[in-house]
Amino acid sequence: MARRTHSSRCALFDVCGLDCRHHGRVSSTPLWVPLAVAGLGVLGTLAGGVVGGAITQRRADRREGKAWARDREREHERWAREDEARTFEHRREAYIDFYAAVKALARKAYGHGYGFTDEPELPEGWQDDAAGKLHRLEFYADRELAAAASKAYGAAWSWGVYGKYDDPDDPDFHERQQRYDDAELEMLGLMRNRLSIPEGDPELPPPGYSYYEVKESPPDPE
Repeated sequence: MARRTHSSRCALFDVCGLDCRHHGRVSSTPLWVPLAVAGLGVLGTLAGGVVGGAITQRRADRREGKAWARDREREHERWAREDEARTFEHRREAYIDFYAAVKALARKAYGHGYGFTDEPELPEGWQDDAAGKLHRLEFYADRELAAAASKAYGAAWSWGVYGKYDDPDDPDFHERQQRYDDAELEMLGLMRNRLSIPEGDPELPPPGYSYYEVKESPPDPE
């Protein structure tokens, strides 16, 4: 009975064009094989998702890094502008402070020569304030301006130290005064240039100065 059943099955497989010997092999495939194949598919999908997520995260990190770098660059530029503005303000203060101090020094020399002071000798340390402000100016000024400021200071100092007390008719008094005026005018022009102060009409003198034109007297009528 069993043989006939097997033969009948083989005949059925022959009609269908199948080999009855392969039927036994198909039915004997272990169960773990399809499970393993399915598991590999799931693992592949998960791995693809992980890799894709890592790539996406890496791109996002790059974008954030570039944005952070741009923010840092803008911040550094802002700091540089603020530092430059503070330095310019300190420079301006140093220039103005020394300009006022050296003019005060020259006024003392002028008063000493005209006898406006009570003592025939200049007081001890009369030049200290201007000297201290000159050192501060030299920290901020370029070489040309620093040299002009030092020249103005030296002219004012020598005007007072070497000038005669209460003797404005002394020729050296006016010579030293002229030397100081020329040095101060040069220094003032450089200061205004370094501070980007517009000169305006070039025919006009700087503030505090005036140009005198010597005009010839008309001839007497004959």
